[in-house]
Amino acid sequence: MSAILLRVLAQRRPASVLTQEAPRRLELESVLRAVAGARFDDSPTPWRVAVTNRQSASDLAAAMAGLTSVPAMDGPIPRLKGKKIRRLAAYRGSLQWASTGGTGLAIIFRFDPESETPKKIQRFDAYSIRGLLEAAFYAQGWATVWSRRTPSDEQILREFYRLDENEEILGWLFVGRPAHNSAPDRAINLPPRDLEITYI
Repeated sequence: MSAILLRVLAQRRPASVLTQEAPRRLELESVLRAVAGARFDDSPTPWRVAVTNRQSASDLAAAMAGLTSVPAMDGPIPRLKGKKIRRLAAYRGSLQWASTGGTGLAIIFRFDPESETPKKIQRFDAYSIRGLLEAAFYAQGWATVWSRRTPSDEQILREFYRLDENEEILGWLFVGRPAHNSAPDRAINLPPRDLEITYI
């Protein structure tokens, strides 16, 4: 294993605040395809990625809030009661979340019912891709924030991402540049994480 790869793995860490800059589509897809790796057998990839950006963040926020369309926020807001006002409040909170960084990657687990591997193991394999994605983006000069969030209406979110019956969202990886005014201590200056290693 190259020393560069080891250094990337050791120094990667999530950012506290991201800028709105986003990787270009070519760079983004290069990172994703590199993480997916080579096709060494006929088994399907156990995960896929759905990408949102600054322009589609409001659509994601609406879906997270249980809305089928983006509410009008640039004019007088009619008097709302009960469920409608709660949905509007949820939209505002979701919009701030969905606007994190320059782009958002929904990591979607794809269960293969024909595989002999149990669903729990398949989900674990898909979830483990998160660490590789974080390291790959870090190596390209990007920072990431991992997030898990419960939608107000799961069915509306499933329709937004066009999930089939064998798919589920594991979480979101937001990508951007680390904000200079809130950059944490560089990982290279931090002590290594405690790790118990046993030889048998």
